[in-house]
Amino acid sequence: MAELTSVLTSSSSDEEILFALRQGAGIAQAMASTITDWSFSGAVSGQYRADLSVNDAVLGAIGGFGCGVLSEESGATGMVPASPSDLGTQLVIVVDPIDGSTNASRGIPWYATALCAVDQFGPRVAVVAQLCAPHVEYIAIRGKGAWRNGVPLSAGIERPMAESVIGISGPPPGERPWWQFRALGSAALDLCLVAEGALDGYLDCDTHGVWDYLASLLICREAGVLMADAFGQELCHLSHTERRTPVASRGEVNLATLCDLRNLSA
Repeated sequence: MAELTSVLTSSSSDEEILFALRQGAGIAQAMASTITDWSFSGAVSGQYRADLSVNDAVLGAIGGFGCGVLSEESGATGMVPASPSDLGTQLVIVVDPIDGSTNASRGIPWYATALCAVDQFGPRVAVVAQLCAPHVEYIAIRGKGAWRNGVPLSAGIERPMAESVIGISGPPPGERPWWQFRALGSAALDLCLVAEGALDGYLDCDTHGVWDYLASLLICREAGVLMADAFGQELCHLSHTERRTPVASRGEVNLATLCDLRNLSA
């Protein structure tokens, strides 16, 4: 078992990396339950003081593992190249300390911390941990599978779009070929719902930073869900300024439909 002072590299085991990510997620869960100040920080639009507090705690928990960190709230710490292919033997942990902060600030129990360890081949180990009770945890290990609270995930078969329930972020498009949609407010958790088959797909009607979706990207892929950027860009990157438009579905037909719909509304 890894220790807090262990330095993680690409030669570290998946279990050691997962241990590190769970350290960060556990600290976030413990801290989130104590937060009472949901005022804005004033530093960045839409950023809460709680985002910064949890971010500091998570980075403190994972800092001893010697990885580079790319966080929504604090940017890059340590060695963080623009592309995973430039990492060599190093690892970068991509962190969203609270995904769904506005939900949390208003008492809506749908927000999470998301952490993804990236090596030169892309996402390797991921944890998305719900920060409010009952503390549902999603994890994925590249090539080994994805789990919800220890139970293997499988998204199941693709439904016809007219029978599908689609998760969205941002204002929905004028054309809505699906049966129903849900705008739940946490991209990381919404995508995990696709991985477990509760939602049939996901459409980003805005844009997101890599921390919002990267952990869920691995979880979805390991559960058999297809994901792409609506405009054909690479989803896995290590830039704090670039944005993507993630789309997910259980099958190629609906994925193409959702991508086309997003392109038409651009």
